[in-house]
Amino acid sequence: MRTPVMNETTPGRSDEAGFTLIEALIAILILSIGLIAVANLLVVGAASNTIGNHSTNTTAIATETLERLRNIPFAIGPSPNPPTPVLAAGGDLEAAATCDDDLPANNCVRADNFQAVKNVPGVGQVHTTWEVTRIDGQTYFIRVRSDSTAALARRRARAEFTTIRSCTSTTLGCPPAN
Repeated sequence: MRTPVMNETTPGRSDEAGFTLIEALIAILILSIGLIAVANLLVVGAASNTIGNHSTNTTAIATETLERLRNIPFAIGPSPNPPTPVLAAGGDLEAAATCDDDLPANNCVRADNFQAVKNVPGVGQVHTTWEVTRIDGQTYFIRVRSDSTAALARRRARAEFTTIRSCTSTTLGCPPAN
């Protein structure tokens, strides 16, 4: 049996075996496309996480506001009608004055107010509006909507809830049935 000498070439191979420039460029191109796809996934994931944080906070604030509205005594003032908001010029409820709900002393959720703004650390400002509509002497329709004011999350993080509140016990301050 003959032992090959080190400087002999084996069939099909040359002394300069390895990658060509074209093969290296194609490998770099494929790697770049894969890295761009992964980077895109990271950007989409971060944006989705931000929207999720805003959605969670707007939902929590809208729920809290709805519960606070439901706990206001049923008979508000001398009239059984719910108060009506003081609208800005042009009748735009969104442009009406808002209350800073960061301070508990402000008690923004009350009968004579229909808007509040709350600053949430790490998320930003959440704007909440509500309306109370009298259906009959003992029933009210309540709608609450919270929107994030962040540019990325505005309408995508909106939370809106509605409920009907009724009261039938005159001993608890409910108006008599019509």
